[in-house]
Amino acid sequence: MTRTLRTHLLGLTTAALAVGTLGLTGSPAGAVGGVNGGNISNFGNEPTSVDVAAFGSGDALAAWTREVVGGTRVYAAIATDGVWSAPQQVTVAAVTNAHDVQAVANDAGDLAVVWNQTTGGEEKVRGTRYLGNGSWDGSTLLSPAVDIETVVSLDADIDGAGRVHVAYEAEKQGTNRVRTTSWPKGSAPVMDAFGFHTFAPSLDANPAGQVLLSYRDTANGTRTMVTRRTAALGWLGPKPVEWAGETALDSEAVLGDDGRGAVMAGGKEVDGTRAVVTRVGVTGALGSAEALSAPGVTAVHRHLAISPNGTMQATWTAFENNGYAIRAALAKPEQDFGAPSVADPSTIVQLPHLSLVSDRAAQVVVHNSGDRLTLRHRTNPVLLFSEYDAGATNSAFAADMDREGNVVAAGVVANGFNSYVEADFLDVAGPTAAVTGPGARVGSPSFPVSWQVGDALSGVKSTDVMARTAAWNAGFGPQQVIANNVTTTSQPFAGAFGSTHCFQVQGTDKANNLGFRSEERCTTVPLDDTALTGKKWKHRAAAGAFNDTVTTTKRKGRKLTLAGIHARHLELVVAKAAKGGKVKVTWNGSLLKRISLKGKGSQVAVPLADFAGVQTGTLTIKVTSRDGRKVSIDGLVVAK
Repeated sequence: MTRTLRTHLLGLTTAALAVGTLGLTGSPAGAVGGVNGGNISNFGNEPTSVDVAAFGSGDALAAWTREVVGGTRVYAAIATDGVWSAPQQVTVAAVTNAHDVQAVANDAGDLAVVWNQTTGGEEKVRGTRYLGNGSWDGSTLLSPAVDIETVVSLDADIDGAGRVHVAYEAEKQGTNRVRTTSWPKGSAPVMDAFGFHTFAPSLDANPAGQVLLSYRDTANGTRTMVTRRTAALGWLGPKPVEWAGETALDSEAVLGDDGRGAVMAGGKEVDGTRAVVTRVGVTGALGSAEALSAPGVTAVHRHLAISPNGTMQATWTAFENNGYAIRAALAKPEQDFGAPSVADPSTIVQLPHLSLVSDRAAQVVVHNSGDRLTLRHRTNPVLLFSEYDAGATNSAFAADMDREGNVVAAGVVANGFNSYVEADFLDVAGPTAAVTGPGARVGSPSFPVSWQVGDALSGVKSTDVMARTAAWNAGFGPQQVIANNVTTTSQPFAGAFGSTHCFQVQGTDKANNLGFRSEERCTTVPLDDTALTGKKWKHRAAAGAFNDTVTTTKRKGRKLTLAGIHARHLELVVAKAAKGGKVKVTWNGSLLKRISLKGKGSQVAVPLADFAGVQTGTLTIKVTSRDGRKVSIDGLVVAK
């Protein structure tokens, strides 16, 4: 998915309390990484559905439906860096029976809300886009204007171009049929329909605009069908999941950024239903079904999540040791699922749950435990799952994970006219980090290194900065820590002439999450001209030149050489003049470049070569201009 890993709406739990019996004083426990959003909807009638979508670090969209005077209204709130806006009216006027709301968002900030409502006695799918400044663009019909009596199993997502993708099951005169809608920005919705006797679609989209869809087909047996859609080809021919028996009604389709995905289904056997995952290739080819749960034990409330890079977490509930345990199995990209572990050791009843996973294999399972929205989580498969209490929830709830691994969860607190939506973040990801300076080349062996580290939820606690160095005539040495647990954003660094230095930075947030290391940023200190050897050249001081020295001659045929260079990139630093001469530069005897030094500029870097990898050799500079033309060599950049 563009915006997240996976979002689903869950309906009412079996543990919903009677109106007026829930205390409103509870608050989330002070678990590490929790950010309490509190009541984001204001008090009122009980929300009839809720959903959330994360679209940036600490940024999220929440949507819900609620009865008001005259009918139902759709609402939304937007969180920025973990702080929620006031609730906004998505539908200006009250509508009839709006429910099954879906919130979708992508990393570009395209936000939309989709819902089901009754119009003229028939249920219709409608949607709206966010315009900014708290306003929405109205209501667009996303299902046919006629011939639908009821709409169920609504699912929606959005791709990187802002196209909203919707799948739903439509029923007319006792016949069910899966329908889909693609709604591009600024264009009319495009609708498709699959065969009759199809049910319960699940849909997922990725940034490239690919869509994966699964659904149940009973026209010829009882099968779980899978199909893909691309903007160029449309929907491909549906294919059945391979399973010896029938499959359960529900399925879960997930899609990674590279186009590979998977579908989770319930594979029925004589003595129970197994949790079954089928991989889906980029061309729509289906792999063999992988049964993850134990035989003889029915796996219920099956759920599947995928991260942008293709890491997957499959979860299910099974009756074990006189209670219901939630089990989780993890699969790294292109790897098999590992042995399932216990995410929650014991629940009294078969509670629905949501599964979330990050690129770094941070696993999260969200469910209702004792009318508290509970987030079970771990950041390493060797650890046990920890628990975060995300506040009171005794009705519908939803959760989502952003690309960094942070989780947003929202749940309905049903309490008569004092009902509301509670929202919380779980800070699972560490800070983002980047080295911001210096550039690719510096003018002195001593220079400042700067960096930027940020964490939208917990804030940055400390930063580590690492460096590795290579001399001009050698490879890189081991990486060294040059700043340990600092709170600054820059510090001086002492290099050496002719050396390449590569820096990385990594932050820790105040929830003690360690962030990814940044990309390396490398810089090179040029060699001074005095490192080059040659007969009858003059070395002189020159203000404005590199290291305030320059090597000059006016005689044709004179050479400067340097042997034993280890380089991937070479530049020659020269000084130009009105009567500047010419040189040719060779590498191990082969011509690299002919250079004219006629012009202006006391310090000009001329690119010589970019090798595919580090090469070793001898560089020679030979004057080719006639006598009397000035040639001034200022230095040599030898970069790795």
